[in-house]
Formats: sequence, C-alpha cells, structure tokens
Amino acid sequence: MAKQSTEHHTPLRQLRIPDEEWKALGAYVGDRERTRVVREFIRWYLHWPGAKAPDPPRAKEPVTVDEQPADA
Repeated sequence: MAKQSTEHHTPLRQLRIPDEEWKALGAYVGDRERTRVVREFIRWYLHWPGAKAPDPPRAKEPVTVDEQPADA
C-alpha cells in the first residue's frame, strides 16, 4: 500500500471508541461531523486560545441510537 502524503492532509489517527458511542455521536451531529467534534474537544481540552467546547446534545436524556421502550 502506498504511503499517504500528509503534505495537504491531517495524518490519520486511530481511536478506539465503542460502536454505541460512535453511532450515537453520528446520530446527533451527523456521520460526517464526528471528526470535527472530536477535534473541537481536543483543542478545548488543551486550552488552546480561542478553543470552545463542542456543543452538547440539547436532549434531557443521553443521546442513544437504539432506545428501547421502558416497558420492553
């Protein structure tokens, strides 16, 4: 496999995130926006100038993908 040039791209990083959490994040922000949210969190966590924490879900309950009814 050819080595990917990183001259114009951010290097690929691997993170281990449970499927349930990754899917729930995608359900909230959209599948193509998860990386943006992770980057925002890292910049905020590192206290970089101007960095802001990503907006959390507005739901009162945790965001989940496969919610089961309480009486199931």
